[in-house]
Amino acid sequence: MRLLAITLSGLAATALLSTAALAQIGNSSLPLDIEAETFEVLDAERHIVWLGDVHVVQGESSLQADRMDVYYTGEGPGGGWGDIDRIVATSNVFYITPTQRARGDRGVYELAEEVITLTGEVVITQGDNVITTNRFVNNLTTGNSNFGEAGTGERVRMVLQPARSDDTAEPTENPEG
Repeated sequence: MRLLAITLSGLAATALLSTAALAQIGNSSLPLDIEAETFEVLDAERHIVWLGDVHVVQGESSLQADRMDVYYTGEGPGGGWGDIDRIVATSNVFYITPTQRARGDRGVYELAEEVITLTGEVVITQGDNVITTNRFVNNLTTGNSNFGEAGTGERVRMVLQPARSDDTAEPTENPEG
């Protein structure tokens, strides 16, 4: 009976993960597919751990990391796990959409604040445009972003490529003379 309770607890926690994580991975109307080498449910801590080459895919968006920890508030009805408090992805963190790619050493998504923070050697690309920094914070509610961290001595670098149109293309030589 205890094994069944633990299994059901893990399935319930997984269902909770899917509900809250849908908004931050991709199109919430599509299924969430999570794959890893191992999966642990730490019931007493209200904490789930995905370990080893973790891949989360939803539609055309994906999140990848070596480890992903999901922490719950512990304030659910009847002493349940409650809502997801935060998701922490560590080591080789990649968030990929059809138009953007972000890489860092550690990513934290705080659900109540709707804030994503990416730290370490952060590289963000959109097309040929690239931003490198040691810290990136994005508020999903306001859309405001902050790059870098004052006082660290680290610099933010942005390389923006000019937009190209047919009018600005280099002229080709006329083979007729």
